[in-house]
Amino acid sequence: MTKQKDIIFIKDDIPSNVQDNTIFNITTKDVNPYTHGFHKYPAKFIPQIPKWAIKKYLDGHKHKTVFDPFCGSGTTLVESNISGNNAIGIDIDPLSALISKVKTTSINEDLLNKIVDWVIKEMSSNCEGTFIPSIPTLNHWFTDEAIKKLSKIRTIIDNVPVVFGQETSVKDIQDLLFICFSSIIRRTSNADNESHKTYVSHTKIKVPEEVNMLFLNQLNYFKERIIEFSRVKDKGINSKVIISSSSKSLDETINNHHIDLAITSPPYIKAVDYIYNQMAELFWIGDLFEMQTQTLQNKKKTHYIGNKLIPKQEYINFNPYKNVTNISELDSKIQQIFDVDSKNGHKHSYITYKYFVEMEKHFEEMAKCLNKNTHYVMVVGNSKVSNIFIDTSNFLIDIARRHRFDLVNIWGYEIKNRFMRFNRNGRGGIIKIDWVMDFIKK
Repeated sequence: MTKQKDIIFIKDDIPSNVQDNTIFNITTKDVNPYTHGFHKYPAKFIPQIPKWAIKKYLDGHKHKTVFDPFCGSGTTLVESNISGNNAIGIDIDPLSALISKVKTTSINEDLLNKIVDWVIKEMSSNCEGTFIPSIPTLNHWFTDEAIKKLSKIRTIIDNVPVVFGQETSVKDIQDLLFICFSSIIRRTSNADNESHKTYVSHTKIKVPEEVNMLFLNQLNYFKERIIEFSRVKDKGINSKVIISSSSKSLDETINNHHIDLAITSPPYIKAVDYIYNQMAELFWIGDLFEMQTQTLQNKKKTHYIGNKLIPKQEYINFNPYKNVTNISELDSKIQQIFDVDSKNGHKHSYITYKYFVEMEKHFEEMAKCLNKNTHYVMVVGNSKVSNIFIDTSNFLIDIARRHRFDLVNIWGYEIKNRFMRFNRNGRGGIIKIDWVMDFIKK
């Protein structure tokens, strides 16, 4: 088990040299500088981590390439671009990839002002929206007033290329508008704002926020932040976001690109169900990714690492005494889950086993991507499965070593400002510490 030292309070920046097993409580004036705050996203890690790694290992050099194989909402990519470096990100989730793309794409300021002014003018017009989500339960999730206003905004965004042309610069701004639109959906819905699952509470009745005012405020925020980011980002650097599974063929996916530093935060065991979490948003923009219905969403999520939605036929023949990881302590934990949890032990032990098998495949692929002496900084939280503690960070260290990654250091930080303040009722627990593992490829 990871040994924990006394908590050290620091402000803003993490010191370059950190002692093993140090735990930080990090305070900062602005947790979402530049485009970091564009879209709420569950279980994302803080910008200070990639900022620390980039400063420590790129040592002020510019135009290097930083790679995040589980890029999520783009925290690493934004920090890479701000520091004057190229960024490559991969994520299996299309909405996450679009958020990352928008957060790292420089925008033509004059064109942005022109399109935003047009959007605002269209919103005040008498025209009606034509876009309606293709789900039969729409009125369960949204009021009639919200549906009408959201439909109008979505229709206006759809018409941006019709009015302003098909150029890439216009498409980039349209994508910005889609993410701005998506960022208000949960708050304008009947669904609880803070649950990691999208559901309408019958005990805690919610009053949805008014659509138009919320969108206009958010649009102003997006406009200010993307302009600020675009002015800071070096025009000579690039960012690329790829929608792909992060567990296979990474070297081919990134086209054998030279990587100078890798930074990521992979999913946890029994990970937050990102699609379920973003279900309300996907009702309104899921058609962009062929994920507009729950059936299509469920089909997509079966490919996610850490996914809990596993049919019985997939694990029916799994036996933790025969199917092993060859890490004795981990195999013992998986067997314990299987034996102790009479209700879900079979499924949960398989989920845990599968998670580490997939992460082993990931390290195998990363070994092909990184040259000797390249650092790989990975952030992960430990978990409870069937109320049994899983020391995820230490098990990943064991797996990494099998693929020529040596551990340089491990330290942690307290998780604060949670987007989703939920308790998993002992099934997964609230993760209090994220562990930062600093590997080097040998």
